[in-house]
Amino acid sequence: MPNPSSLDPRVWDFPIGITSLSLGRAGVHRMEDKVQAAADAGFKGIEIFYEDLELLAHEVCGDEDIKSSLKQAAHLIHRLCDSFGMTIINLQPFRDYEGLISRTRHEEKISELKTWLILCKILRVDMILITSGFPSPLPTTTGDEDRIIDDLREVADLGAKEDPPIRFAYEAISWGAHVNTWQQAWKIVQKADRPNLGMCLDTFHVLAKVWANPESTTGLRRAAADALGKDLQELVSVVSAKRLFSVQLADAAKLDPPLSPQHMWHDPSQHPLMTWSRQARLFPLEKEMGAYLPVLEILQSCVVDMGYRGWISMEVFNPSLFASDHRVPLLHAQRGMSAWIKCRDALRREMTAKLYPEKQLSDVEVDTDLPRL
Repeated sequence: MPNPSSLDPRVWDFPIGITSLSLGRAGVHRMEDKVQAAADAGFKGIEIFYEDLELLAHEVCGDEDIKSSLKQAAHLIHRLCDSFGMTIINLQPFRDYEGLISRTRHEEKISELKTWLILCKILRVDMILITSGFPSPLPTTTGDEDRIIDDLREVADLGAKEDPPIRFAYEAISWGAHVNTWQQAWKIVQKADRPNLGMCLDTFHVLAKVWANPESTTGLRRAAADALGKDLQELVSVVSAKRLFSVQLADAAKLDPPLSPQHMWHDPSQHPLMTWSRQARLFPLEKEMGAYLPVLEILQSCVVDMGYRGWISMEVFNPSLFASDHRVPLLHAQRGMSAWIKCRDALRREMTAKLYPEKQLSDVEVDTDLPRL
């Protein structure tokens, strides 16, 4: 039974963000158009996808000195976001790092991270998102927990020396080679024991592991409801909201037919969950487009049960982001904000019904600073 305080409008007055990638792919849509679209739709923050920064560096500054070009591009993005009143939430994704077998490659990634730390200072952002490593045809990483913990401690310690300190949000990718559940990520974060190392929770990745199955005709895993219930109970009981640095919302389309070797999206080089993520992510509750994941259950666990009060961001990937239509950034920004408003109101409506069966949502104050589309 939800707590009556969960109906307080202030509980839902969140800073809402969106990933720059989810407004159109770099090379197709300009960063200026994407930031303006996000601001016009009512978003308060944006996660900077590294490819946007890198492409801008090449476009504006050329390839002669990539490090210098990246710094100039970071200055441009900071000024751009600042002009629209947009907070930069994080720089992401720093990947293919933890558990590297080659110590030479490890040192190369540390050198790359030091450049990211410089970029963060320019961008005025205090968080880097680190994703768990992807599978590769040849074994380039180890799943040794101690090695992964040491690697994450190393970046956290480097970030702690910055002024202001840089935080790292570790995200378990559902098709990760060694770390692919939030439980594994949380265990590593706890054992690493650094105050500036926390976790990023992505609704797609959580649900893809315990509830959804794109290779099934039902779209579900066996005993999906029970598995999700147990998973969220564990999440609420063991994860501290203070160490949950980021929450990303994403839904996905139910595939008909399901993924198989005969499916048009089949790629033998990709894990099925990666293919599904790249091809069919949607904004939450876009049921008219086939969305079916129980995103609201995770949102309730984070916001109501855990008391999470940090940034909530929309992060979707699908082929529509490659479309050359100049309206793509604005249309995706509007879809993203509409999805947040639907999530917020649907969850409050559900909790109102449980607490006060005789009451309607219209009887409960819902005003916030968010625009209604």
